[in-house]
Amino acid sequence: MKTLLILLLFIPTISPQHFKVSEVKGDVKYQSGASEIWVKVKNGEELQPDGIILTGEKSSVQLKESANIINIGELSAVSISSIKKMSTDELLLALAMEDMINAPKTNGNGVSSSTATYGEKEGSTENVILNSNDFGIRRLNGAIQLANNDLKESSVVFARETYRKYPEAKQVASYRIFFAEVLFEKGLYEEALGEYLDIQKLELSKEQKVKVESSITSINKILLND
Repeated sequence: MKTLLILLLFIPTISPQHFKVSEVKGDVKYQSGASEIWVKVKNGEELQPDGIILTGEKSSVQLKESANIINIGELSAVSISSIKKMSTDELLLALAMEDMINAPKTNGNGVSSSTATYGEKEGSTENVILNSNDFGIRRLNGAIQLANNDLKESSVVFARETYRKYPEAKQVASYRIFFAEVLFEKGLYEEALGEYLDIQKLELSKEQKVKVESSITSINKILLND
């Protein structure tokens, strides 16, 4: 706990961003943090920083904040608070915090207690027919949308948060490989290596196995030469 508090002290305070909806296509819903109801998004609407956007099939939404324009494609869920620029150092701090949150907790006798959160939802989905796994996949799609909008550091953090809240989504290798590649691209070789080694334990296609093994070999060569 003390280490977590120390990490929090070093994270810079970021002012909440208020995004305005500039274009809506198809079925796009929004849920504010204080509400359990999903409502249809309208052009010109301002979204609260604690809300989450959900897009349906063949649907998309464009958000604006000052000079920033964010496009979110179909079948995605994105937390408004996750739409932000992050430095590599901020990414490392966020990953360290996620590792600490995910660390097995003991009951004082050296016995770990479960921290799984299967079925956790971002409020009620009364108006959206989604089970836990579907919503976890929608969030991972949303994380990819962040990466596509040049918010790659934020995309990794949002994906890691999704894996914690929806552990079943962590079993989908294609997403894991995508975000491991982002870590590699950012020069975070040790973090990428750890991710690829974990991905090796999943059920992989032949192409995925080749990709993962090749990436592990490349990273090991880089680390040995440093």
